[in-house]
Amino acid sequence: MKKLVLATLCGIASAQAFSAEASEDRMQFLESQLKQIQAELEQQKAAQLALKNQQEQAKAQDSKTLSSMVDNVDVYGLIRFDGAVDFKSTTEARGRTINQINKVPFTEPDSVRSDFTAAASRIGFLAKDLGGNPNVSARLEADFWTNNGKGDGGLRIRHAHLKYYNWTFGQAWSLMSTPEISTEAVDYSLFLGGSVLRTPQVSYAFKLDPENTWNVGLEYMAGGDRSSALPALTTKYVHQSGSLHLLAQGFVNQKQAQIATGDIEKVGWGVGVGGRYRLDDQNSIQGNYFHMVGDQRIAAFLTQGSTTDGATWGGDYSVDPINNELLLNEFNSINIGFTHKFTPKLRSSINASIVDFDDSSDYARANPETNKRLTDYVANVIYSPVPKINLGAEYHHGKRETFDNKETDISRINLSANYSF
Repeated sequence: MKKLVLATLCGIASAQAFSAEASEDRMQFLESQLKQIQAELEQQKAAQLALKNQQEQAKAQDSKTLSSMVDNVDVYGLIRFDGAVDFKSTTEARGRTINQINKVPFTEPDSVRSDFTAAASRIGFLAKDLGGNPNVSARLEADFWTNNGKGDGGLRIRHAHLKYYNWTFGQAWSLMSTPEISTEAVDYSLFLGGSVLRTPQVSYAFKLDPENTWNVGLEYMAGGDRSSALPALTTKYVHQSGSLHLLAQGFVNQKQAQIATGDIEKVGWGVGVGGRYRLDDQNSIQGNYFHMVGDQRIAAFLTQGSTTDGATWGGDYSVDPINNELLLNEFNSINIGFTHKFTPKLRSSINASIVDFDDSSDYARANPETNKRLTDYVANVIYSPVPKINLGAEYHHGKRETFDNKETDISRINLSANYSF
């Protein structure tokens, strides 16, 4: 009996010892699992914090980049309202707010007509310091002057180009243009005989010294019905010193007519000089001269059709199909103006323009109904009640004459109100 009791007590003691040992192992296992879970939670928390910091840094970088882009883009433009009242011969088509002396009719009775438009309003964007480089920029500028200023909401590209150091790629002012020396005008399109041509081009500016720049370019001048196998070679020399601003220009351009029997080609060319001189703070004189052979698109208000062959190559030339030759039109033009500032808010200009076409040329003999001489005499007054707002009125008196001795007068008042920003 004693042996049985003793055996039972030993068994109970052994079981208790085994149970205590198992419980301790279980506690150690659970504690290790808890530590592992805690480590994983810490890792997840650290990963989430790192991801949040990365997202905030990216957002800050994007905001900085956007801010930098906005800071480097200048937005500018012109809100403009133009009007004109014609007292004599006028064109039937819309767009009478600008000079159209080259095509006013001879047979239409004199009548008073008016036209008003806001289509000359424009907006532009200049992106500077592209890629952090101050020598790289891009410009995009457009207005609404489509369909002769009918104001139908269509956009017209004025400038769309990239400047890379001294290079220009895209549509920009032609090297034959003269806006920087033009007399200030109320007419949106400036004056007869000047040039506001913009062309697709590749050009380079040689900075000779602070006062002198020589520009050379290849320009696509074949607009409308014109065609050319090669772009025009153009050049422009600019001198600026103090009150003096001078230009010397030239171009060579292949003229090409596409007819049923093949292409007919001939070389057109032209030269120009011009300048502005500020006599003092109140007075300046400015003007330009062109001699051109085979191109009437460069100078303003000269385009016209040829009459003998039904061609409409802008009056640049006429086709002689018998001799398989182009008959190039030729002209001389001069434009001179004077500006006086009465007060900081009030100024006035007078301007005279004459364009003479060569009446001894084969073109003149073949096209007697085309223009022989165009003249336009202008006086204007412009008032700026506050900065960036201009109110203007301008009177034009001119004449159109053809090789066959037809002539007609123009008499027109231009009006404008504009705000620039």
